[in-house]
Amino acid sequence: MVMDIVGFYLPPDSGERVSFKITLLLGYSVFLIIVSDTLPATAIGTPLIGVYFVVCMALLVISLTETVLIVRLVHKQDLQPPVPQWLKYLVLERAPVLFCIHKKTTRKTTMELAESKEKSPNDNVPPLMDNILQEVTTIRHFLEKRDKCREIAKEWLQVGYVLDVLLFRVYLVAVVAYSITLGTLWSVWQAA
Repeated sequence: MVMDIVGFYLPPDSGERVSFKITLLLGYSVFLIIVSDTLPATAIGTPLIGVYFVVCMALLVISLTETVLIVRLVHKQDLQPPVPQWLKYLVLERAPVLFCIHKKTTRKTTMELAESKEKSPNDNVPPLMDNILQEVTTIRHFLEKRDKCREIAKEWLQVGYVLDVLLFRVYLVAVVAYSITLGTLWSVWQAA
């Protein structure tokens, strides 16, 4: 379980996190097969260690599912529509404040260019200058569109990182609650 928790510290924008968790799941499956062969068969019920391994495997599968969703969100950011306002409000504004997630400071440079489609009062503008103005305007529109796409991709990336932190904390709470429950059951079983 500790290795699964450590796996959350791998960056979600790299593909190593999914392969790491699949390797953990495979190793855990092999370990579960070996342990189930060595456990004595009881007619009373499932041994506590068996319940422990089954729940750990279920938590590992949940963790893998969370990781796949986050990696998909991070890698498909260029193909996504703009982040909806309600999601932007909940995930990018409210969640970081509620869960003490520090925002990475990014240097934002925005350039606002005024549209200059007006012709000069002097009609003696050579056609070459008019063609140059049209080409520069086309280039400017292309660059503005590219910047807008990059901004959308950056917002989806931020949504992915915030959701990754939130899901990690939920997963950590589930693991701690499970460990406390298992410890309590074991102590009650030992006392009886």
